[in-house]
Amino acid sequence: MRDKIQNFGRALSAMVMPNIGAFIAWGLITALFIPTGWFPNEHLAKLVSPMLTYMLPLLIGYTAGHNVAGVRGGVIGAIATAGVIVGTDVPMFIGAMIMGPLAAWIIKQFDKAVEGKIRAGFEMLVNNFSLGIIGMLLAIVGYLSVGGAISWITELFESGVVYLKDNNMLPLVSIFIEPAKVMFLNNAINHGILTPLGSVQVQEFGESIIFFLESNPGPGFGLLMAYWIFGKGTAKSSAPGAVLIQFIGGIHEIYYPYVLSRPILILPMILGASSSILFMTLAHAGLIGPISPGSIISVIIMSASGKMLINVAAVLIAATVTFLTSALILRRSAKEDDVLPENRFKPKHKVDAERAAAAAKIAHIVFACDAGMGSSALGATRFRKRVESLGLGLKIDNSSVNSIPADADVVVCQQGLASRAKGNAPSVRIVAINNFLEDPALDALYEELASRKDVVAAVAPTEGEAAKESSGVLVLSSIKVGAKGADKWEAISEAGALLVKGGYVKMDYVDAMMEREKVATTYLGMGIAIPHGTQNAKRDVIRTGISVVQYPEGVDFDGEKAYLVIGIAGVGDEHLELLARVSEALDDEQVLEKLKSTTDPADIYEVLNA
Repeated sequence: MRDKIQNFGRALSAMVMPNIGAFIAWGLITALFIPTGWFPNEHLAKLVSPMLTYMLPLLIGYTAGHNVAGVRGGVIGAIATAGVIVGTDVPMFIGAMIMGPLAAWIIKQFDKAVEGKIRAGFEMLVNNFSLGIIGMLLAIVGYLSVGGAISWITELFESGVVYLKDNNMLPLVSIFIEPAKVMFLNNAINHGILTPLGSVQVQEFGESIIFFLESNPGPGFGLLMAYWIFGKGTAKSSAPGAVLIQFIGGIHEIYYPYVLSRPILILPMILGASSSILFMTLAHAGLIGPISPGSIISVIIMSASGKMLINVAAVLIAATVTFLTSALILRRSAKEDDVLPENRFKPKHKVDAERAAAAAKIAHIVFACDAGMGSSALGATRFRKRVESLGLGLKIDNSSVNSIPADADVVVCQQGLASRAKGNAPSVRIVAINNFLEDPALDALYEELASRKDVVAAVAPTEGEAAKESSGVLVLSSIKVGAKGADKWEAISEAGALLVKGGYVKMDYVDAMMEREKVATTYLGMGIAIPHGTQNAKRDVIRTGISVVQYPEGVDFDGEKAYLVIGIAGVGDEHLELLARVSEALDDEQVLEKLKSTTDPADIYEVLNA
């Protein structure tokens, strides 16, 4: 149930989060140039309303559609969103979040229905007119009916917030928001729900307290300060670094393990947030745009003219209330084992030969979090610096838990996201942690990597084995079936990553594959694309080989659907021989159709190695 809620919340926030920069741009223009702004300017203030009414909803509609059906889905999502925008007089954020993915889903179903039934030469005509006609119909429906209904829903939500605010009941929302945050629903709440509602309020009132409800850095700051002073063990020692990361950096996920280690500490978080909201309600304060990340710096920047000190005071009130109540709990329950749960016992990890041999094959470690920007970036940076002295040349980066790279060997994520990570990367080793700053699981991973130098010779293949492996143009590990949700650039990147992982090419070759695609499409026909590098990229080819990524639902290659994306790398002119071999192997239409839908990589391997 938790995973389903997180995935739903992720879908909501994924519509808005890529556009947060646009929201901030609009918020800054509002703060600076409206009549009550820092530098009132009647001429520049004319930007505010069109950006809110048209630009932001259209961006959300496009992004929402793109998430469902790539560029084609994004375009029809924007068309459908335009209908609901014109059909009402309130900003259509909710309308965009409904019509964008709905329109993309409809065009996706249409594409599936006509797949394989369009006569050769008419593909572009059908693609363009189907998008235009269906988009037109959806825009009309949105204009005549959906826009009005969504407008009513939006006004209902807004009136509910106003009612809670006018009756000093808004602090009660902290009872729901604070526990949801530590369950990693923070992005869904902030970007999927509160940011659109707050933006509507800004148009009417010039500012909104809604932007503050989830992003307030005060409660987390107070909790970490209490651990710093009254905590014990590793919780106390890691708190100073966490304070800086949370309060200045705005990465709230850093304090979630501290709450989860003692669930009763959710009460101080609720009390601190509620006190802050009550103060802002009485002081008639608010922000003029979303604060992302939730840093004290963001709070200052997004404060309306004359409200900066009030907003900072609200943060400090939340921090003070949370600190005092958390300190009381920590002092009453002070024990020598008062540390984060994953650190209660920290034995020295002995690395056996089997584990060390597996570690010797690790080349790419990915730190994953919900959004792929905050805590995962922090964890990747810290661990990268930690292993630098080993000189292993590892690739260590970060991503969203829903977008784990195909060439990842190890994924490091927090416990609450481990099942989602496993679902998105079932064949990849998952290292579940609770604290990106200090965790025994990270220590164990480090010790495994450190043991590599001692076992490389022991696990190195014999000359015969190496020769056999190096002679393989295609190996099973370079084949991936059942890939989902990619546009052609992501598909090319995935095929290139498998070439890198197979030892066929250097990393720069993947960039050359992207450059080659910009020159002309590498779509061959029959549902096959063969991305490869430019002529200048020959120097980055180590040995001749291919990779195969199967997309059962297809990937859009400039209006054509590719189901098999075959990455090619050839030494000299060997790529020409590869092309001939691939063409010959896939000449049988029945065999080709089987390869487009098979769930067994061995089927593809047998055909292409025949």
